[in-house]
Amino acid sequence: MKAEQIIKIMESHYPLSCQEDWDHCGLQAGNIHTEVNKIMIGLDADLQTLQEAIDAGCQMLITHHPFLFNTLTLDTTTPIGRFIEKAIKHNIVVYSAHTSLDKISMNRWLMEALGCLNIEDADESNITKKGVLPDTMGMYEFLDYVKKAFNIPSVNYAGKVKEVSTVGICGGSGGDLIDEVAPQVDAYVTGDLKYHSGLKASDYNILLVDVGHHVEVIMVHKLKELLEKEIDCEIVEATSPGYFKGY
Repeated sequence: MKAEQIIKIMESHYPLSCQEDWDHCGLQAGNIHTEVNKIMIGLDADLQTLQEAIDAGCQMLITHHPFLFNTLTLDTTTPIGRFIEKAIKHNIVVYSAHTSLDKISMNRWLMEALGCLNIEDADESNITKKGVLPDTMGMYEFLDYVKKAFNIPSVNYAGKVKEVSTVGICGGSGGDLIDEVAPQVDAYVTGDLKYHSGLKASDYNILLVDVGHHVEVIMVHKLKELLEKEIDCEIVEATSPGYFKGY
């Protein structure tokens, strides 16, 4: 199967027209006419994941996070330059679906992991989602529930509420959307929150929960399941371990 055909299937689910203006979804490197027998899916387009794809004998790497955002000078002494050099040398096609996937699937998958019902868009860009928990929970019960749902050892939180029934979620960095989402929910779950985001928890009388960026790794298995129904290639999952560790 040609890489071009796989890209068309990806874009039938996640059109490039859905990405944010600042984003760079789509082909990152490689020849679209490459014959693909094996695909790796990973969260990040980084050197570690690329090496995994090479070692696994893949001809294509599909990721959520792209490595290209700005104008590029191809300097092979930099990490991005080495990434492109290695991808070309090993004839690996690299494709990323970032905010295009965020709008259509990512946050719905995260909401479903929490068991939420009545899922709908929660902001003008259609990235964040909101929904209702299957049962109303106390605050600490909800925090434990989130940790278990996303298989993470801890969360950071700000604010204090008696009960949580309605939830908003934005995988990745959703701090800029607090003002839009907070009035609609009891708790807003996102990642990469800044110190002063905590003030808004009391401003809006909600619970802010920072689960980190890596919960988006849910897309690796979910996208694999989706593509296996339509693509006649072997598909494998990258380890995608995340960059930060607790100590």
